[in-house]
Amino acid sequence: MRNAIPGSSRNRTLSFAALTTLAVLAMGCSQQQAVADKEKSETLAAGTDFVAALQNTVDTGKNKVGDKVTLRTQEDVLVNAMSVVPAGATINGEVTHIDPAGRVAGGAELTLRFVELVMPDGKSYPISAAPLRLQGKGDAKESALQVGGGAVAGGIIGGVLGGSDDIAKGAAAGAAVGAGVAVATKGDQIVLPAGQKIKVSLDSPVTIVTKSGAAS
Repeated sequence: MRNAIPGSSRNRTLSFAALTTLAVLAMGCSQQQAVADKEKSETLAAGTDFVAALQNTVDTGKNKVGDKVTLRTQEDVLVNAMSVVPAGATINGEVTHIDPAGRVAGGAELTLRFVELVMPDGKSYPISAAPLRLQGKGDAKESALQVGGGAVAGGIIGGVLGGSDDIAKGAAAGAAVGAGVAVATKGDQIVLPAGQKIKVSLDSPVTIVTKSGAAS
């Protein structure tokens, strides 16, 4: 019985040593994994543009204030040659102003605001971006597409006004749409179909957490 005690003690010592070794190895693996997965931040400056496609149709004749809108980015956004926001990220927004054609003098009105960026890995970031404002002019003679009060080349919007053949024929369908756009022809609703590309421009910077090993 006396000889059994030292043996038991040695067994316990060996077991403790083995567990300690395993713990050290596990810690080393965790540290290596932490280094491999090390994250860093990149800031998207105010003025950064996303080109994104609507995932749902928005129609001044059917939608209402508060309705959600979803867009999917169509190309990577790069910072220092590194992809910070990949194509396929989601931009969430909502309808904040709407007036159907026939209810207001001057035609239909629509305003969309964009409030959240969701990365493919599920991380989300609140954003502040210039709203998209669309207004249908009441006078068909004033049918130029306008941005910030200045006329721009016809066709910057494709398929925006349902039934507006004169604009649709001259439009490059799927072209990017900027903020502050005014579109015309009397009596038509403003319709942004699913798939319509919209340019979303940040008006405040946002910091994105990225993996250090991410490549462009």
